[in-house]
Amino acid sequence: MTNEEYLLFRSLIYNESGMYFKDTKKEFMESKIIKRLKANNIRSIYRYYKHLISESEGKREFLVLIDTLRIGETSFFRNRPQFDLFREKILPEVIEEKKKAVCKAVKIWSAGCSTGEEPYTIAMECYEAVEKNYRRGLTPPLLEIIGSDISFSALKTAKAGIYSKERIEEVEEKYLMKYFNVEDGSYAVSEQIRRCTVFDFHNLKNENGLREIDIIFCRNVMIYFDLAEQKRLIDKFYASLKPGGYLFIGHSETLQGLDDRFKFTYFNKGTAYKRI
Repeated sequence: MTNEEYLLFRSLIYNESGMYFKDTKKEFMESKIIKRLKANNIRSIYRYYKHLISESEGKREFLVLIDTLRIGETSFFRNRPQFDLFREKILPEVIEEKKKAVCKAVKIWSAGCSTGEEPYTIAMECYEAVEKNYRRGLTPPLLEIIGSDISFSALKTAKAGIYSKERIEEVEEKYLMKYFNVEDGSYAVSEQIRRCTVFDFHNLKNENGLREIDIIFCRNVMIYFDLAEQKRLIDKFYASLKPGGYLFIGHSETLQGLDDRFKFTYFNKGTAYKRI
């Protein structure tokens, strides 16, 4: 791959997805592109580029390429301190507000949900919190959990909701018993969890119209973006969150120096940002 070809691909990927690759990522990108060349039986890197920008097959292949360029690492209850903060502090606050609100639904968006472990973890914690914070006789809030991703293959796995034994190692026994069914040696998410969880394709470069969201999870996604795209993404989340809503980002990510419309909050080692 020549430097000129690398710049072509880098620009295309950035303009279409917001993902930014530094000069040091040239060999990494080249290896992924060569694999896609072979899969499509295309002989040159430039012809593959022309294929990507074509109107017909190019758009779908572009999404496949993006899928291969993302690490997409995820797991159930990933970064437990954040879920401790979510369960012990933030969810009780949100649920208490819903008791007085006209709109009783708890709305949570998992942006960049990958294969579904994060939104399903969120759903389990929500049901636990509702049981703990609602007395008998009170109507519990509806749970609306939206998982979005740019990867069709990841979303397919998320919608299936079936995981191997290795994938559920971080799930406590009480959650396994309560929220999973064993099917042919695999673990399927229960119907109760599925009912409140919806998955949809979404490119964070584009608008999706979500508003009045109580909590957004977008962890380890901003690391793929440059400063300009990070700021644009934060603006999107600010518009999507209701006043007082919470934003969870990755442990290596920060809003410090990027936006002053959020208040930093923490519990033990778990961190989040509250929209002011």
